[in-house]
Amino acid sequence: MSEPFAVPPDGGRATWTDGLNLFKATAEDTGGALAVWESLMPRGSSPVLHVHHHEDEAFYVLEGAMTFRVGDEFVDGPAGTFVWGPRGVPHQFRADSPTARLLTWFVPAGGEQMFFHFSRPAEELTLPPPTQEPSHGLRPEELETIARRYQMEVLGPPMRSRSTT
Repeated sequence: MSEPFAVPPDGGRATWTDGLNLFKATAEDTGGALAVWESLMPRGSSPVLHVHHHEDEAFYVLEGAMTFRVGDEFVDGPAGTFVWGPRGVPHQFRADSPTARLLTWFVPAGGEQMFFHFSRPAEELTLPPPTQEPSHGLRPEELETIARRYQMEVLGPPMRSRSTT
């Protein structure tokens, strides 16, 4: 059982991938019920095409424009869009505006721990300095090993455009 808690607007555990991830709730905080985090992403930011075998994933676009892929369907995601990605269904997204802010849930929690393996602590609550490395900084086989640990399967590359994914 978890205890009630509140997190202020700039509060939470902050990490950098190619964007800023601000974890508001993790499995530890919620007794495993859910994880919630806010992401600030630059244009083109996209995870690999993947599928979760343990948790459902939900997304809410706070600002900007995004494209989501859920199964074989592509969904335009302007601010205010909600997308449900049930476990077992391949999915990914891409930030299409100069920056985009996204709220993400894992239900149940636990898979968010994967982010802590391929991110680094954020030095400030901004986008990280640009790098030439992939957003996760890992070789594909390293990412696949970490993903398997959290019952996630990597199925394809990050989303580049509708015609190439």
